[in-house]
Amino acid sequence: MTLLLSLLLAAAAPRAAPAADASINGLWWNSDASVAVDVQPCGNLLCGTVTHAEKRAELDARKGGYDHMVGLRVMYGFEHVAQGRWKGNVLIPERKMNVRSTVTRLDAGHIKVEGCILGFLCSHEIWRRTR
Repeated sequence: MTLLLSLLLAAAAPRAAPAADASINGLWWNSDASVAVDVQPCGNLLCGTVTHAEKRAELDARKGGYDHMVGLRVMYGFEHVAQGRWKGNVLIPERKMNVRSTVTRLDAGHIKVEGCILGFLCSHEIWRRTR
């Protein structure tokens, strides 16, 4: 009974925030450096907003029905779920599609951003920190 109570209390305990050095807050370039995304807290979660987009990225966004890439929130609802790992949603503007996503911190300067459509069609990019 004591073991069961301990397990229940541990499961109900709030998750500790990630250590500052494990944060993914900051400015990140996507894999081909065509888009920069600023990842910052929005409430208790993390969100990412486009701060720079090359012309081809802007054209792709227009194909999906978005007038501008800059200022567009492309990451939202990211929750810290494990050491160096966050889960949330990513907007793919050119397809006008939101997908479940996992971000894994590889090191201080790189994250792996992975998204899956239908739960099994998955793709990922390695993003590079700019600041």
